[in-house]
Amino acid sequence: MLTVFFFFVGAGIAAVVNMSEEGLKEQSLQTLQDSEGRDNHHAVGMNILGEPMTGIRNDGTSLESIIQSNEVTVINFFASWCDPCRRETPELNAFHEEKKDEPVAIVGINVDDKAANRDAFLEEFEVAYPVFEFSDEKAAIEAYNIHLMPTTFFVDGEGEVIRAYVGEVEQGLINNYTNYVKEES
Repeated sequence: MLTVFFFFVGAGIAAVVNMSEEGLKEQSLQTLQDSEGRDNHHAVGMNILGEPMTGIRNDGTSLESIIQSNEVTVINFFASWCDPCRRETPELNAFHEEKKDEPVAIVGINVDDKAANRDAFLEEFEVAYPVFEFSDEKAAIEAYNIHLMPTTFFVDGEGEVIRAYVGEVEQGLINNYTNYVKEES
């Protein structure tokens, strides 16, 4: 009986170990597809093109141009006082570096922050991706329902928010959501 037990445990471990990276990617994508319709963030379905922005860092082009020239744009709303934002910023930098030659971009939008604190945060984490602020922050926060930090939007090339994630992100989650947006576009 003990032998049978260990056989099944070993077989289960072997199955997990042998699951390919592609299989995991497909499984993650399927999970996202299965949850379609349950993503109830207010901003899903809204279009962010034309939203007046002020460039803060690495803003050689407008947010609108970035969105329209990429298949997917990951828009991360952050604040310097937000601990999860501090933890995820190195992941966002790594994602930016990894995707430089792909039609995928990452953009930060700073909200609810003082300029000195924001600038110190950007320097501390050596943020390499473009960072913007809303021209009318209060109206935009209400319109897009961005009340918890961090919040991340996954936007298609036409500016539509396809998915939204509230909470700290890491590269695996970003890749899964990005793949989902590519599949939906």
